[in-house]
Amino acid sequence: MLKKTLFAGAVTLVAASAHGQTQNVTISGVLGAGVSYTNNASYPNGGGRMQQGNTHAVPFIAFTGREDLGGGASAIFKWANYVQLDTGGFSPFETFVGLNSRDWGTVTLGNQYDLLADLVPYTSERFTSNLATHPGNLDRTVGNPLNSLVKYKSPELNGFQFGAQYGYGTPTSTTNNGNTMGFSASYSANPWQFLAVWETVHDVPYSPRSSLGVPTLYGIDLVKNPATKVAQNQNTASAGVVYSDAGWRLMSNYSYTKLSALGVSAKAQSIDLGAYKYVTTALRLGGGYGYTKLENYKWNMVHAHADYALSKRTSLYALSVFQAAGQGQVAAMRLQPIASTNRQVVFEVGITHVF
Repeated sequence: MLKKTLFAGAVTLVAASAHGQTQNVTISGVLGAGVSYTNNASYPNGGGRMQQGNTHAVPFIAFTGREDLGGGASAIFKWANYVQLDTGGFSPFETFVGLNSRDWGTVTLGNQYDLLADLVPYTSERFTSNLATHPGNLDRTVGNPLNSLVKYKSPELNGFQFGAQYGYGTPTSTTNNGNTMGFSASYSANPWQFLAVWETVHDVPYSPRSSLGVPTLYGIDLVKNPATKVAQNQNTASAGVVYSDAGWRLMSNYSYTKLSALGVSAKAQSIDLGAYKYVTTALRLGGGYGYTKLENYKWNMVHAHADYALSKRTSLYALSVFQAAGQGQVAAMRLQPIASTNRQVVFEVGITHVF
């Protein structure tokens, strides 16, 4: 009840502001729902599972605003929440305030996406399903917000843009109990885009067994202690390349992550290749392949999707994601229960509306 009251109050306040001085408040978002089938959906006995959700385009609602301060400067804000259409609930997404200057760039403060989230469009998973996220999301390319983050983006100059971030960890944070720091550099010149990011995040709350499906990590027997959580440090260098032309989008991404927890370190690498093509103005077909290696563990992932636009805002979709983990592991896709073997596949159909 309290959440609903706060939400209604925020809507009223924003609506009032929209009729007030600035008249620059925008409501936007994505709402969608799908039905999926997961084979081999529970450890240790397997079995199929039907559920409702949306992994093709995560539903959210956002209120954004801008006030002209003169001289090419403006004040900006964003308040956004994820929306769970199956339950009617919502949860925090991004909430920040900042200043934007045509000459000096943009500074924002609050709960917001980190710099590694800029690589999301460089990964094929972005256009199929977040089920195809690199196993365990160790390189954070699914797109994650961080609490108490200060972020800077430079103006774009001759196709170049730079970014920096610093975050203050707190013991009660659900995203990072320790500090975070990062830098990015990008270049864009049609039809090419390039982006490189380095980022470190300390004390990320992490559950290795449910996230990765591995038997041991950091010296912990995760089969005997599956509920173990650790404070994990993640130090990632990642780069992506995109080529877009004539209805095609070709994308590739590579990441190298050094992990540490409980005084033990590990190294992970991921490579992602994918493409999509607008066969007609309404029909998009696409898919991709990803390979991840963490010490002696490995994962292969293949995925594909079809997206058919009924209008500029509404589309139908069908997708499938398959994961094959290494020997001794069990398959573990994002937002799915770990499997009973090292193979798992999901099929999903649904509808998405953008506003």
